[in-house]
Amino acid sequence: MKKKQFYSDSKYVRYKDGTWIECRKRIYLYWFKFLRHAEESSEHKVNWRKYQDWGGRDAVMNMRFDDWWKQHWKHCFGIDEELGRARYMVSKRHKADGIRYALLCYENQHRGTNWDIAIHIQKVETAKRYPVPLFTYALEDLKTKTYMTTGIKKKRVFDEESRTNYKYVTEEVHDEYDYEAFQNREEKRMVQGYVSRYLKQAKGYLESVCRGEF
Repeated sequence: MKKKQFYSDSKYVRYKDGTWIECRKRIYLYWFKFLRHAEESSEHKVNWRKYQDWGGRDAVMNMRFDDWWKQHWKHCFGIDEELGRARYMVSKRHKADGIRYALLCYENQHRGTNWDIAIHIQKVETAKRYPVPLFTYALEDLKTKTYMTTGIKKKRVFDEESRTNYKYVTEEVHDEYDYEAFQNREEKRMVQGYVSRYLKQAKGYLESVCRGEF
């Protein structure tokens, strides 16, 4: 029987030994990390029968990723030229940074509120590599800023020529607000929402890896 010719396309990545993998190594690293978190979580139960080719629970939970990867990448993720697929395929075209931020939010839940999580992650990421784009405001010193608004106010004043001795006048007023209050309503609330979204995504990843998917 003639061997089926394998044609790769841009959705695959050439790795080593002339072997193609479906996506970059980083994606498999995040799969590996979420799998370990799922096993350590009391809220999830991993179906380890799905991971026999990974070396099972002992290999995943006790090996460094790079050591594990050297032993298992080709067998698990190398694209079979005849079948045109690998034993373990990812479920969609993941964006590596998005998975990373979901993982970081999950790993830093103990920091406190969503705002506390964002501030910590932004400080670490800024010092180590580059800031998280959606957490831009998480490093600002909100307590040192003010937000000024201008408006028109109607005021009742004494007027001896008036039949009632009073009249109403309008005047321009300037109100100064603590910037942290404004930030809570606008940018701060938005950052907290992004953290919430990443945590929701992390939960989805945890549930997927329990089924042997990512």
